[in-house]
Amino acid sequence: MSKQGSALLSVGLGAAILYLGAQAVTGRQGLVAYVDLQAQERVLEQRVADLSDEETRLQARAERLQAGENFDNDYLDERARITLAAGDPDEIVFDLN
Repeated sequence: MSKQGSALLSVGLGAAILYLGAQAVTGRQGLVAYVDLQAQERVLEQRVADLSDEETRLQARAERLQAGENFDNDYLDERARITLAAGDPDEIVFDLN
């Protein structure tokens, strides 16, 4: 092989290595994309945890409002007052807003 052919081969291999290296770092499946996916995963895991906590809280509220031996009359009264913005005629209401 001639010196010119050898130099051309070296340049071609160098260019291929640079291209593949750049793709490994910045490509669609490269390191940058991997780091971004890890960040998205952490955000989504936190969202799942938050939604699980909210589900637990809502389940507890639903259980307090279901008829049965655990029925909470005071809680029902509290929720009705908040929802309807109502009170008993003999109550004094302080508007803190």
